[in-house]
Amino acid sequence: MLVFLSDIHLTDGTSGETIKSTAFRIFAESVKKLAGTVDPLREIRIVLLGDIFDVIRSTRWLDANVRPWNDANVNQQQVVSEIVNGILSSAENSSSIEHIKSIREAADARNVPFSIEYVIGNHDWLINRYPEAIQAVSDKLGTAAVTFPAEVYYEDYKAYACHGDKYDEFNHTGNRNASSIGDAIVIELLNRFPAEVEKKLNDPAEDWEISAKEKSRVIDLLKEIDNIRPLLDAPTWVLMVQEKVPSKKVQKMIDETWQKCVDNFLKLEFIKKFDKFLWPDLVDGLEFVLRLSSQASGRVREKVAETVKSLMSDTEGEKYLKRAYGEARLRSGAASYVLYGHTHDHKLIPLDQAPNNTLKPDDKIYFNTGTWRKTWNRTAFDRSSREFIGWHVLTYVALFRGDENGDYNFEVWNSALG
Repeated sequence: MLVFLSDIHLTDGTSGETIKSTAFRIFAESVKKLAGTVDPLREIRIVLLGDIFDVIRSTRWLDANVRPWNDANVNQQQVVSEIVNGILSSAENSSSIEHIKSIREAADARNVPFSIEYVIGNHDWLINRYPEAIQAVSDKLGTAAVTFPAEVYYEDYKAYACHGDKYDEFNHTGNRNASSIGDAIVIELLNRFPAEVEKKLNDPAEDWEISAKEKSRVIDLLKEIDNIRPLLDAPTWVLMVQEKVPSKKVQKMIDETWQKCVDNFLKLEFIKKFDKFLWPDLVDGLEFVLRLSSQASGRVREKVAETVKSLMSDTEGEKYLKRAYGEARLRSGAASYVLYGHTHDHKLIPLDQAPNNTLKPDDKIYFNTGTWRKTWNRTAFDRSSREFIGWHVLTYVALFRGDENGDYNFEVWNSALG
């Protein structure tokens, strides 16, 4: 039995909220219960399909003189080590990991092999750059990795899996060992912006005309900006938070801080190199959406921005569906199942059916393993009100070998805590 989960995004605690370890106790209990029903059970293999330990989503980068897009160096190595150690030493994260590792009990009870495998994604790729980071993660999970792969194929299960970020031009440049625009967005906008607002709100020399409780609420909301889906709705989230603040002075400060962060982001030499001579390109579209603000845009501009976002969105299911159908192993018949993570949007979609010399054709199926973190989604109606509703999402996919579970080849478990 193979069990896939992705996009847990455990952080070092310096950025927004991550899911509590209770969720992983529920996960472990569910997998153990499932294992007890599989007959015969050949193995239990947990596959962590990327973005498990989030090295990008940390404000430690803001205090450092290096970034992920710099070449490997001692200073960068130190920051990566600090973030990884911060993630792994967290009591809550450690508890979550121990719950996952406890699934070994079910394997031992059935006298079958147990293992945990780690596949790299776009928020944890830096782990692979430094051997001590690999070793720290490997030790924590109980694996024996020299480096973590970006894709895996399981012949016995006819399954191909990768994080899926390689099909997202924001988060992959064609080289998984290199930085992307997405890294800069997270660090210079989604991490920096809430930190800058928090610093200003806590300045004792300023009277912001709101209570300490209201300040805390504003900061907590802004720190959730990285949980917006799709991520290009982040500027709308900023507008929403502004509108909830009773103080015009604070509203103006939030707007000015966002615009300054956007300006500085677009001035980065790393971002400029993605800006092509001909318009429009990825950076041009991104600039248009990010500059959306309460002062610089009216309803018409926001409507145009909606169109731009729909053209640029990195989470549109249709793109990944086509990529899954085009995977070489699926086309050749070597794989029947394609699994991605990355989009935070769980999927179970029939792709095709291939006839064979039996009465049971080969089903071709695409799975997306969703996420294990909170997601805020904009309401479907009354878009002008800029309303978001959030909940924690939990998904895993289990695949069974042909000789393992009778007529059943897979099981999908999905839940939400809201």
